[in-house]
Amino acid sequence: MRYLYLIVLAGIVLLGASGCQAGPELAFAASTKAEELNKVANLRRDVQLLNLINGLDLSAEQMQFILDRAREAQAIREEITGQAEGNSAATSQVLSQLRETLMRGEVISSELRDEFFSVDRDNHALKEKWEQEIARLALEVEGNLEDHQLYALEHYVPCVIPPKGEARIGQAEDTHAGQALLQRIRDIPDDQFEARKEKIVQKVLERVLAYLPKDQALALDQEEETEWLLCFLEKVRGLDEMTFAVEKEALIEEIKSRYALPEVPVDVSATIERHLLDPRIIPLLEEKLAIKLEG
Repeated sequence: MRYLYLIVLAGIVLLGASGCQAGPELAFAASTKAEELNKVANLRRDVQLLNLINGLDLSAEQMQFILDRAREAQAIREEITGQAEGNSAATSQVLSQLRETLMRGEVISSELRDEFFSVDRDNHALKEKWEQEIARLALEVEGNLEDHQLYALEHYVPCVIPPKGEARIGQAEDTHAGQALLQRIRDIPDDQFEARKEKIVQKVLERVLAYLPKDQALALDQEEETEWLLCFLEKVRGLDEMTFAVEKEALIEEIKSRYALPEVPVDVSATIERHLLDPRIIPLLEEKLAIKLEG
């Protein structure tokens, strides 16, 4: 969770405005069809992948290279899926026999034992074959990308609407959301804030602890954190309008650094497997490549 500080600020706003009461949950209408949901999910995925393609600024040659590997990955996927379906029937048959044997309280025969290990080996072999093939293709794609494109992939987070002027593909790095939340904190009426501030901070800390890694949560000094948050809120609310306008970026950085989580190393090959070798990227690259070549 990169934006833990937004959870903190949003929690303060919501709890401050609602008196610490939970809001109603939104739910999809019961009449929504599975087909419609699937269509929406596919369109969302297409938009995410198009953001990635556009953000990487791929050349026509790179698009063709990735397209060829994505097609190869899909062919391997279909081949292995077909084999897995055959293995699934054999596995089901063996497991059914094992179930019946154990239900009768009988000892599993050596023949049935060997049959199970045989189909199990086949299943593992298919899984290993897929992992090796997709890893090979991902490494080929990785070798075809420039350093700045690999850097972008390391920081890629799928999204539908990338913020304006962002430095990273599909990832919201600007602080507009945080600034808006700070303003809403300033707008909480004084009497409400004073009456609820300790309870607000306590509830927010509970949310923070839920998101933090276990070791980090255990190491957190809750008393110290409560005092820091109260001081931070008083500072945010105590600034005049002009000073707040000047210092709001610094305030965001202050709370971001306070609740920064350690960066997890990103496996670029895994990102390529998940996104650039996704079968849904094939028609997108075909269309993008056609447009690029026409231009």
